[in-house]
Amino acid sequence: MKKIIYSAIILLVFTSASWAQKIDTERMVFAWQNMKNMVVNSAKAMPEENWGFVPVEGLRAFGDQVKHITTSNRYFIGTLAGEDNNDKNKHTLQNIQGKEAIIADLEQSFDYVISTLPKIQGFDEQINLFGQTLTRMEALMLTEHHLHREQGKITIYMRMKAVAPAKSTSWLL
Repeated sequence: MKKIIYSAIILLVFTSASWAQKIDTERMVFAWQNMKNMVVNSAKAMPEENWGFVPVEGLRAFGDQVKHITTSNRYFIGTLAGEDNNDKNKHTLQNIQGKEAIIADLEQSFDYVISTLPKIQGFDEQINLFGQTLTRMEALMLTEHHLHREQGKITIYMRMKAVAPAKSTSWLL
């Protein structure tokens, strides 16, 4: 009887551990493709003469807000994947200028996210993010929350300039 109980416990532990690791990356990739379309198409819709627009002192210009999304995409997903994108982000902040180049870099950052997500393993494992210990899943949720918040800021900038942001699409497969 003890063997059966021990076997059942071991089976339960291994089944639970493997279930915690099973994340539907196909859905995540689909959602990030939709987010890419929404953010990139919003950035494209803003006329270039408004890319220097700062709503109030202390906030980023529209173009800098787009660059912030770009560097955040690389930073957060790179951290989840155990990759260092600091040099690429410094290059973006220091050298990428003009609407066309910033949008191309933004698209690259989303392509990086979309290609990297399926490779990430161990979503229940803990990592360090800004000095905080989080699971990779918690960090991914924060990444998506951050993106939505920053897209919201872009939407406000656009509305202040009477420009309609891109429409969102379905988040479900």
